[in-house]
Amino acid sequence: MLRRRRIQALLAVGVVFGVGTASTVAAWTDTEAASSSFAASVFDTQSQTASTPEFASHPAGSAASLVFTGGALHPGAVAHAWINVRTSPASTVGGIVVLSGVSSSEPPPPVTTPVTPLVASALEYRIVRLPGLAPGSACGAAAFGGANPFVAGSGAGYLPVLQTPPSGVTPTPLGPAGAGVGFCVEVRMSPEAANSLQGRSATVTWTFTGTSSG
Repeated sequence: MLRRRRIQALLAVGVVFGVGTASTVAAWTDTEAASSSFAASVFDTQSQTASTPEFASHPAGSAASLVFTGGALHPGAVAHAWINVRTSPASTVGGIVVLSGVSSSEPPPPVTTPVTPLVASALEYRIVRLPGLAPGSACGAAAFGGANPFVAGSGAGYLPVLQTPPSGVTPTPLGPAGAGVGFCVEVRMSPEAANSLQGRSATVTWTFTGTSSG
């Protein structure tokens, strides 16, 4: 009987020791963290024409004025004007610029029979990219007969001003930090322009849209 009690006592002690050992097990821990700051890039475009010699932003509703040579048009006549487009000096990324829209406005024609057409319906255009910025790179008839790439229209044809959106346009690469490109716009009055358009006028606006590369 005494021996049995001793065995039971030892077993009881062993149980207590076992529980105590399991409850005191621990491990060392440590952590590592990493962080970084992220900044948004800047992409801003500006334009310059003969009437606005300083580069500036010209959003919709505040268009730069194109200065066309040649005066008033007659059927078959052409006129030329240049525009430079660049990224602002603060732009950290480049991208592309593309002719994205053409719009026109003009006073309503007189009510006649037959109905007098709009002046814009007789206007056509095409655009080439110049080898450099204008006016250093000349914009005139010669610009359309050489190696300058067409960005709207072609050597064989013009696009109608009233075609919206314009078709067959080619994007132009645009670098960051003030990199620019020159365009030459040629406008022609259709050789088939109606005689009733004499003395009337229309305002045409070309919109160039820049898109960043990243």
